[in-house]
Parts: sequence; structure tokens; C-alpha cells
Amino acid sequence: MMRAEPELFRCSPGGRVAAGRRRLKGLLAVVALLMSAVAAVTLWTGRVVPGLLAGAVAAVVLFILRMSGDLEPLWLEVAPDLLTVQTRRRWLRLPLPLLGARRLRADEISHIEGLATAGGVVAGSGGFDSHRLGEFDLYASDLANAVLVEAEEIRVVVTPDLPEAFLDCLRAGARNNRPAG
Repeated sequence: MMRAEPELFRCSPGGRVAAGRRRLKGLLAVVALLMSAVAAVTLWTGRVVPGLLAGAVAAVVLFILRMSGDLEPLWLEVAPDLLTVQTRRRWLRLPLPLLGARRLRADEISHIEGLATAGGVVAGSGGFDSHRLGEFDLYASDLANAVLVEAEEIRVVVTPDLPEAFLDCLRAGARNNRPAG
């Protein structure tokens, strides 16, 4: 029988997703710094409207920088009747038993990287509709550990640090949540 205590599975940043996040955060920080400098110089020279506009752009970029990691997965929690994907700002709850869960193959991971790449940055989260995997939500920290989890109305790709232990825990929960009969 599965323990009543939930099991946590960390999702540590790694691979192309982590590199993309670093690249994006660096780019946004440089743009915010540059626009702040432009705002300061234009305000100092007495050009108030351009200075306020540059300051507003810097503020928007800083807001985007802060929000850029909101859907980054921190951990997965497997309870006897619930799988929770915990991100920085929200969580997704999937009732157990699940319809299925499996590790993604290398070609499927490469396909997801292609779908999630824009401007050289691999996004770790988002909704995708793939000709190979169907429709799914992505909550990834390191695609090398990608696991596809299917529930009744949602399919998610998650990336626990210990994918095999995560799958074993889900399977144990599925066995223990089957109706008797």
C-alpha cells in the first residue's frame, strides 16, 4: 500500500532549458539596464517625455524578467490520490489514478525541444499541440528527464530529477487507487 505521506520529487534546472532561461534573463536584464540608463540621461538633459517613456519600458522589462520564471517547476508531489506540479507561482493538480505515464524517448525529447525553441531559447513551460505527442502542457526544468503524464482531461510533460522513482511512485499509486471488484 502506498504511504499516506506525499512523496516529493525535485525538478532541478539543467540542460537546454536552464541555458535558455539564463540567456533570456541576461538579455532582459541588459535591456532593462540600457533603458534605465536612457531614461536617466534623457531626464537629466530635460527631455521629460522621452525619459518617462524609457523608464516605463525599463519597468515593463523588469516585470517581464520577474514573471519569466513563474511557471518554472520546482517539485512534483505524489500523494495517494493526487499529483501536484508545484511551480514558482501556481500549482497544477491531477487526480490519481492516471491514465498513463512514461519516459519520453530521445527523439520525442528532441521534438519537444524544437517545439519549445524560439530565438535560441528553449521555453520550459507552455501549451503545445504536436503531431507526434498530441496536445500537452510542458512544465520542464531539464528535458533529459522528461515524463509524459496522462490524466482524463490533461496531458503534461514534467521533468523530475529522478524520473524512474517518480514513475514507480505513480504506478504504486495507480495500483492502490483501483476500485475493488
